[in-house]
Amino acid sequence: MSDRLRELAERQEALQRRCSAQRDAIAGEVASIENRFVTVDRSVAFVRSTLLNPVVLVAATATLLFVGRLRGLGFIGRLFLLGTTARRLIATARRL
Repeated sequence: MSDRLRELAERQEALQRRCSAQRDAIAGEVASIENRFVTVDRSVAFVRSTLLNPVVLVAATATLLFVGRLRGLGFIGRLFLLGTTARRLIATARRL
């Protein structure tokens, strides 16, 4: 039984070395991936800090309201134009 225990102990050590080597390889890959995203992380942090600035929030809200009103007025103008055109077409069709 001593030979069996020795064999199992050697197998366990070999598996532990293999696991250690795999952990080291995975850690290297993770570090490589993290290095690639450093610039992205910095950019996201900058954008987040900029967008959370109250001055930027107020300016963006005002711009959206202004642009929204312009679009709304444009939409109303188009509806008026379509209504006028439809009335003229109907009046022309009745004359014929």
